Amino acid sequence: MERLSNRDRIARAAEEARLTAVEKAATKAAKSASGTRPKRAAQPVRMKIVWEVATENGKTVETFLYPDKPAAEAKAAALTMSTGRPHAVRAAKVPME
Repeated sequence: MERLSNRDRIARAAEEARLTAVEKAATKAAKSASGTRPKRAAQPVRMKIVWEVATENGKTVETFLYPDKPAAEAKAAALTMSTGRPHAVRAAKVPME
């Protein structure tokens, strides 16, 4: 291995940097020429609210449509009386079908 002067080292580093820049420009041109399409934005999923009768641990026992809240509350009260454990009615969002 020969010993390089400082001027030669700087010239070699400059040449390597120039070659690297040329290669990057070539790959960038190749990528833009490939003709990729812009991605479409995903449409948001429509959600609806339902009433869930749940145990004290959060496990869903039964699900009711939004207008049937009185039926959900009646079911929660009936389950609380029959099992002796508290049941609650909560609103949950689910995807529309």
